[in-house]
Amino acid sequence: MTITLIAGGYRVVVDPAGGGVILSLDWQAKTGTWSALFAPADGSVPPFKAGCFTMLPFANRIKKGRFGFDGREIVLSVNLPDEGMAIHGFSREHPWRVASLNDAKLFLEQNFASVGNLYQYVAQQEIGLSEQGLRIGLSIRNTGEHTLPFGMGLHPWFVKTPRTTLSFGSSGAFERDEAGLPLPKRVETPIFRSEAPESLGELPYFDRFFPEWSPFLARICRPEEGLAITLEADGALRHLHVFVPDNRPVFCAEPVSHAPDVVNRPELGESNAMAVLQPGDTLSGAMTVRAENYLPS
Repeated sequence: MTITLIAGGYRVVVDPAGGGVILSLDWQAKTGTWSALFAPADGSVPPFKAGCFTMLPFANRIKKGRFGFDGREIVLSVNLPDEGMAIHGFSREHPWRVASLNDAKLFLEQNFASVGNLYQYVAQQEIGLSEQGLRIGLSIRNTGEHTLPFGMGLHPWFVKTPRTTLSFGSSGAFERDEAGLPLPKRVETPIFRSEAPESLGELPYFDRFFPEWSPFLARICRPEEGLAITLEADGALRHLHVFVPDNRPVFCAEPVSHAPDVVNRPELGESNAMAVLQPGDTLSGAMTVRAENYLPS
């Protein structure tokens, strides 16, 4: 059963049993018109290709689903077998429990433990609406017996119109290897500069990790509609991963806590590493999405 919240001019639909996924996010302008901010997960696309989902206990990809830590080899399920990757963690593939609910806020909890998996954790997701937009608070607590690296992220699929732009501050993105994983060399990406962002509509396939985006704020503009969306993050979500497919009118701007496959790539630096949580330790972060009308120049 899905849950719909409506408050502050926003409407969000959540599927707790289906991985705690946000199926849609819409905003109502003062004219009364509703606009889709997230591409709706309405069954017309495969699972996890629309809406917004959590990435826990790691974000994005881990090569071959394995890494060494504290003298032990950690082996994860490879859920992207064609590319030999473990991707986006476990939490989106398991149900969440509704802990509390009112008209404007939904609190979800997930107690994860699986035979043969060293990761055990309790994850919490607080989804709230107000006039300031949608806020998703995310936390994960290590409830297992082992000290392990943990990470998190949120994976929203935004609507992309032909003239959509995305802008944010950064010192560049990491280069990618032949497997699409990051290399410790930064390249400038002027298409996202705040002064003159370029349209995403004509951008070829793009998939890059931006270390320590600053000041943890991005702006999305859809000039055809006079619609601007502000994306903010805080806490552990101090990096941004941008994915722009070239075959669908969508794009992803994903606040994350660490670089892809960083557990196998220490050369990417400690600032991009996963957080090492001892039993009982917690990692937390949040993402806010809000919309407004503007007059395109």
